[in-house]
Amino acid sequence: MRSILLLTALAASALFAAPAGDAPDLLAKARDAYQRNQAQEKHWNWTATETRSLVNKAGTIVQAFPDVTAESVIRNDGRRCNAVVSWGDGRKPYLADADSDARCQAMELFRAPFAMASLLEGAGATVVEHSEYAITLGIVPDRTRLKSKDPAVRCAASIRATLKLDPATFFPAQLEGEVVESGCDLQFAPVTQYGSRNRAPVKSSFRKGAAFRMEFALQHDKFGHPENSFWICVAQRYVQPWNTDDSSLYYWGGRVPVTAGEAAHRLIKEVRTTAKEFGGESQLRFDTVDKPQ
Repeated sequence: MRSILLLTALAASALFAAPAGDAPDLLAKARDAYQRNQAQEKHWNWTATETRSLVNKAGTIVQAFPDVTAESVIRNDGRRCNAVVSWGDGRKPYLADADSDARCQAMELFRAPFAMASLLEGAGATVVEHSEYAITLGIVPDRTRLKSKDPAVRCAASIRATLKLDPATFFPAQLEGEVVESGCDLQFAPVTQYGSRNRAPVKSSFRKGAAFRMEFALQHDKFGHPENSFWICVAQRYVQPWNTDDSSLYYWGGRVPVTAGEAAHRLIKEVRTTAKEFGGESQLRFDTVDKPQ
């Protein structure tokens, strides 16, 4: 009986296990699926709400910052950008009454912490699990790209992550990782669109020691065009190092004074996104999405 059970378990393992050599091919399929999905964004609109807080070593919030809500804006040439529509402290968004091209131009300097497409171009991947429910890949830093002149490439090459692919489409449905190399450690002059400008450089919060989690959900077309269905990132969480001597936090062109002092240990950023298809609404239900811990 034990022999039968053992053979059954080995057969199941062989059925769903993928040889290590499949990893580059799976990563290439994930990259292709991600790029194809970007072409579908023209059928959808979305709104994202971001919250930020500083926590102490015990994980208790010691300072909360004004939340920001941004929406996808369509430029005159059809391309998209994210632009602020509201601040939690009531301040009027920068260029709120301007046309879409002007609003997008003002937001060009505010980008995601790293580029997913660059991460999917890495060479260091292995198959961790291959089942009927998900394909899990392990991604390690790509040292050959750490010397790239492109900061987005250097940052993606600094990440160690676990990537779960949808087995039907190979889309990267879940990504969880950490920055373990120095390619994301940047200094930059913060863009301030409200009040006085600060010319002193600041360090990026998304740097070595940061951890993150991203969850995507497939939004199904409801108007008879299944090819218009769209994967969107519905939940993001970033846990980032914090310098206790920093007196300000800069985001979306705003500067917010930091009052937590030496009690602050980590900066937490969370993003929740809802999507709406042109011609009808597809409201995401967050109770069906795993909440980041």
